[in-house]
Amino acid sequence: MGLMTFVLPDPLAPSAAALLSHASFAAGYDRTPSPTKARIENGRLLLVREADESGSLFLPWPVGGAGAIVTTTATLRERAEPYNLLLELARGKLNQVRTQVGEWKAVGLRTPPEFDAHLATTTALFAKAALNQPSREADDAATQVVDRSYQAADALARMFVRQMFDSRLNEEGRLPTRLSARYQAAPNPAVTDDYRRTFNAARVGFRWRDVEPAESSYNWSNLDMAIESARIAGQPITIGPVIDLAPGKAPAWVEGWKGDLQTQAAFMCDFLETMIGRYRDRVRRWVVCAGFNHADGAGLSDDERLRLMQRLFESASQVDPNLELVLSVAQPWGDYLSQDDQTISPLSFADGLVRTGLAISGVELEIRAGTTPRGSLPRDLLDASHMMDVFALLGLPLEVMLSHPAAPTPDFGAREHGEELWEPAWRGGPTPEAQAEWGAAFAALALCKHEVRAVTWDNWSDADPHLVPNGGLVTSAGQVRPLLARLEGLRSQFLE
Repeated sequence: MGLMTFVLPDPLAPSAAALLSHASFAAGYDRTPSPTKARIENGRLLLVREADESGSLFLPWPVGGAGAIVTTTATLRERAEPYNLLLELARGKLNQVRTQVGEWKAVGLRTPPEFDAHLATTTALFAKAALNQPSREADDAATQVVDRSYQAADALARMFVRQMFDSRLNEEGRLPTRLSARYQAAPNPAVTDDYRRTFNAARVGFRWRDVEPAESSYNWSNLDMAIESARIAGQPITIGPVIDLAPGKAPAWVEGWKGDLQTQAAFMCDFLETMIGRYRDRVRRWVVCAGFNHADGAGLSDDERLRLMQRLFESASQVDPNLELVLSVAQPWGDYLSQDDQTISPLSFADGLVRTGLAISGVELEIRAGTTPRGSLPRDLLDASHMMDVFALLGLPLEVMLSHPAAPTPDFGAREHGEELWEPAWRGGPTPEAQAEWGAAFAALALCKHEVRAVTWDNWSDADPHLVPNGGLVTSAGQVRPLLARLEGLRSQFLE
């Protein structure tokens, strides 16, 4: 049994105190958390876990005016003497920025003098925080280091994106990366031109329950129209996910078989084979399944879901061995591993399927900001870049699915799927402008990377059934949100 102790700042802001229960320890190259029990005693945070080895503290923390964002310490060893929480959070983020600067400069990144000066001043502030412990002055300096390190991380990531685009455009010309938004019915004629100007590919989604409301009774009308619309536009089409374990996606007649692996596998494989058989002459890329590493909507264990996923890919390959088959991974940082009921990390889940030798053409990473239970805890661009680099080690092309809410108001189109805002992430609530800024920045980061071949915004319109509340590019009333213009700008600058 491992125990680590951290001295808390005094006074401790209520917004920070409310986040301490989310503390856990992360280890390994993929930095996934492990179950950790947290309690507060006499101004100290005590963290207990099964392992008694070194690791990094993983904690959402209030940063600047942006709300809570996951902050990670450097690797810490167990010791009797307590650590200072603020100092270690400052050390961890500053160390991440300085290390990434060194790695990217080694491959040609250029940083301007003002960035170098900002980083030098931040490093000097950290020295002040470290040498004046314990004191209020030291805590104030450590808080400044955390905030300034996040500012530096954001600036660094954006420099990397700009210079990577410049390099790739000079060497390759406009990029062939697919950019799309998922829709479940052909876009309304009033905004069809907006879609075609912004996106160079189509992503057609659906809910299994809508297509097969009763066993072996199918309603293909919306899918037929959506696929025909994309075909007429000359856009390459991706369908899926075909099977998604989020609540409310499967038909009611299937949900009665929760926990029965063999029966559920038979139903899912039959639906997948039927759908591929209908559309394979028009659609060659399929996202076979999503949420299997995270969700327990099927009432199955980790190992059972892994076996079920293998069955689905085998079934798809048997229908047509030349299809491009994609696996979608939820919560790619592995936030769900902080609970005791799951044990397989996102990277291990994907790697386990790849090692079966099945014809998997790519891995899709869901980056859903600040929603729960399917979304991830908020991260910055630097953490997202590292996560994509980790999954690139699988040796397969990556695809990225993005989503971010645009309003705090109730969204009845999303409610039945159980996804809600994670309140600490939103100081003042999500806005269309914040969605536009986040969406454009994360889309640009993904598009600039060699290993990423497709970027998809999760839902085109809030009028369609969707997972993330108010996450569409178009409101349910048909009003276009600002992010659409930002994505159009990315397409016109960088993509074929």
